[in-house]
Parts: sequence; C-alpha cells; structure tokens
Amino acid sequence: MTTTRTRGPRLATVALAASLLVASPLLLSGCSLLPGHGGSGVTIPGVGSFGSGKLPSDWPKAVPVASGDVVFGAAAGNVKSTDGRIWNVTIKVSGADAYGKIKSQLEAAGFKVDAEPDSGDASGGTGTFLKAPDSVLVVVTKADDKTGWVANYTVTEGGTDNSNG
Repeated sequence: MTTTRTRGPRLATVALAASLLVASPLLLSGCSLLPGHGGSGVTIPGVGSFGSGKLPSDWPKAVPVASGDVVFGAAAGNVKSTDGRIWNVTIKVSGADAYGKIKSQLEAAGFKVDAEPDSGDASGGTGTFLKAPDSVLVVVTKADDKTGWVANYTVTEGGTDNSNG
C-alpha cells in the first residue's frame, strides 16, 4: 500500500494541533487559557471557535465520534473552505476499551488505519486514520481522577490519500 499526502499548508495545521494537545491537560483540569471555558467558549471571527463543551458546528460529517459528554470542542483555520481547517474535540468515554470501539466506528465509516503506535490496552490507545480528504488522530487516555477516561480527536482536512488497496 502506497500513501501519498500533500504537506504544503499543513505545517500550520500541525503546529495548531500540537498546541491544542499541549493545552488539553489544562483544559481538562478545569484551567483555561481562554475566556469562557465554562462551556460557552470563545469565537474569533474568520478564525474559529475554541473551548466550547460541544462538537464544533462544522464538524466533518464523515467523521463519527464516540457517544459521551463533550469536554472540549474547537475548530480553527480557513473558515471559507475546509482545506487547511482543523477540529479538536475531547469526549468522556467509558474506559480504555473505548479505543477499540472508536477504531471499529471509524473503519465502518470507511477510514483506514494509517499508523497505530499504541493499538489499545489497559492504558488506552492511539491511532491515525485516513479517508480522503480527512485525517483523524485519536488518543484514548485517562485524563485524571475527576474527568476519567477521554477520547481526543484531532481532524485535519485538505490532504490527499492516494492509497493503492
């Protein structure tokens, strides 16, 4: 199987995704660098929305998510086109076994496993999934004793997946 992906404007997307991942522990612990972290979030016109306790309104419909309470939801990037857009959501899940369920859900929606450095065990799981034009990074982990287990999804759109097979 050969996979070719465009990388051009995705560097900014990767940087934003890394920033969201670094900020996630603060957001999950109840601290926030953003105003309105009590569920209302903040919207920056032309950029996106951050910190709401719900799925972003323009979440890609092709990307299924686990059922559960949304702890954090954000969207950023080009609001006139989904090319180069990024979405991030953290959802409370039942436990480490949620990774296997999420993987099955994504595969049933037509996504293929791109990389799976941690395929799921008692400590959760991590994997990336592709279905053009979406790339999905899923991390299932225990946030803390108060929040419990969460699934964090980071979705980018705009790359290409030219898989053979």
